Amino acid sequence: MIDNIKKNRVKKLRETVPLSVAELARKAELAPQTIAKMEKGLSTRKNSELKVAKALQKPYEEVFP
Repeated sequence: MIDNIKKNRVKKLRETVPLSVAELARKAELAPQTIAKMEKGLSTRKNSELKVAKALQKPYEEVFP
């Protein structure tokens, strides 16, 4: 259940900006596949999650509750 929340927040926040998966990946200095994994709720490294939160200009806790 927590993974679904994570998935929905990343995608929702990304689309709100709006950014494509590739654009967010570029801003976060990650591979687009990593962003796709996050949006699917798959496990990713905390460092990658921190980079995504920073790229979205949101606190980590808001993006990954």
